[in-house]
Amino acid sequence: MDLSIISRTGGAVLFWRGPDFDRLDLTGPVVANWVNKGVGLFGDYDLGPDFTLFVPLPAGLHWRELVAILSVLLADGRVVLGTDGSPAPDGDFHAFVPQGHEHDERLVDAEEVFVYNPPALALSTPVDEDFIDVNSAIRAYPDVTPRRLQSTGTLIVGGQEVQWTDSPDDSSSGLLVANSTPGPEEWATFLGHLLRGGESVLANGMDEARIADLAGSLGEVRGRLGVWTK
Repeated sequence: MDLSIISRTGGAVLFWRGPDFDRLDLTGPVVANWVNKGVGLFGDYDLGPDFTLFVPLPAGLHWRELVAILSVLLADGRVVLGTDGSPAPDGDFHAFVPQGHEHDERLVDAEEVFVYNPPALALSTPVDEDFIDVNSAIRAYPDVTPRRLQSTGTLIVGGQEVQWTDSPDDSSSGLLVANSTPGPEEWATFLGHLLRGGESVLANGMDEARIADLAGSLGEVRGRLGVWTK
C-alpha cells in the first residue's frame, strides 16, 4: 500500500469531528498531501528504518496524529502507539503529542517532541523553543515528496507488532466509524480502508448520536472501530 490510490480519490475520505463541534472533511488528495508534508518534516530528523515515533494518544486519535503515523509508516520508519499509559519505547525516539501533553514524563528522553494544536484549522502551536510547533512547521514542506513511499514501516500497538498491511482487498467498501482510537486488531482494517480510498469518520469527543447521524447521511456503515459505550 502507498498513496497512489488515495491521491486520486475524489470526494472526502476522512471526516474528523472533535470537541465543541470542531470539524474537518479531507479529500483523498488532501490526506496524501499532508502525509507527504509529514514525510518532509520528519525527513529533517532522519526518517527511515532507525527513526521511531512515539505517539501516546492521550486524547484519542486526532487527524494530525493519523497523518504523522502514515508519514512514518510509508517512509520505512517505526511507530509506537501508546495505550493505557504505556511506557515510551526503548532506545532513541521522537514523540508526537497534542498541546498540553508536551511535559509528559514519558517524553523526557525524547530526541525531539513534536507538538500540535488540536483545533482543526489552527495554524500554529504556542509552545516554547524546546518543542517543535507541528502546525506551523509542517506547512513549510511540499505537497509531494521525491521519496518512494510504500508500506515498509513497523507499527507497534500495546507492545505488539501489528501487521498493518494485512487488510482484505475489498477494504475500501462501506464506511468505517471510530469513536475512539482503533484497537490493535483494527489498525490493518482502518489503514487499508483509508489508503484504498474508503471513507472514515474519526471522532474525538463527539456524541455518539451525532456520529450515528453523520454516518447515516454518508452511506452504508461497514464497521465500528474502537471502544463504544453502546
